[in-house]
Amino acid sequence: MTRTKKNLSGQEMGSKGFLTREKIVNATADLLVSRPLRNIKVADIGQSAGISASTFYLYFETVGDSALAAIERVEQSSPKVVKLLKQSWTRATLLQNCKKLVHIYFSIWDEHHALLRVRNFVADEGDRRFYDARRRSLEPIHHALQKKMSELQGDLPEKLRLDPPSTASVILAMLERTAQIIRLPSAHKATRPRITETTAFLVASALSGGKSFVERRPGTPKVHVTD
Repeated sequence: MTRTKKNLSGQEMGSKGFLTREKIVNATADLLVSRPLRNIKVADIGQSAGISASTFYLYFETVGDSALAAIERVEQSSPKVVKLLKQSWTRATLLQNCKKLVHIYFSIWDEHHALLRVRNFVADEGDRRFYDARRRSLEPIHHALQKKMSELQGDLPEKLRLDPPSTASVILAMLERTAQIIRLPSAHKATRPRITETTAFLVASALSGGKSFVERRPGTPKVHVTD
């Protein structure tokens, strides 16, 4: 993302200005860990950052703007995710790679859960800025999933192939929601390892177009995802 060079008064920001803006963004991010966005006031941010309200308004018009600045620093399409998806996958390694993908994805959520939760909630309420921030953050993964799907389903008859853009959107929606609920206590004795394993299986099934990818163990019946 392009670094902001001027404050809201149109003044070029020097090192002190950048530092002050960064303090505001960091204070907002810290407050979002324990409070909903709607409950955070400029005075709260000022107290946490050690600045006055008038100083806050030199850099941001609203608390939502400073929250958005904090959210846009989160690199959800991390180099680890993109690198993994760019590697060569086969059906034999598909499930193992999907487990790695899910693990990395959930780890990003663990680290930035407060900011990502707020981003998705406000985006779902209709704020276009937060919606666009989510789209930009996920777009590299979305494109990489589409490419991976085309590779893995290339030998399927065309009528049996899943639509890459639609399927990638569904996969990401599942990952986003599961990454949130996996952090909550389960009413049904679901465990994090089992949820992760199931999520990886579903991602693998979608990427492969439902074609068999489960490796058989000696002495066990053959397993097919579809007939």
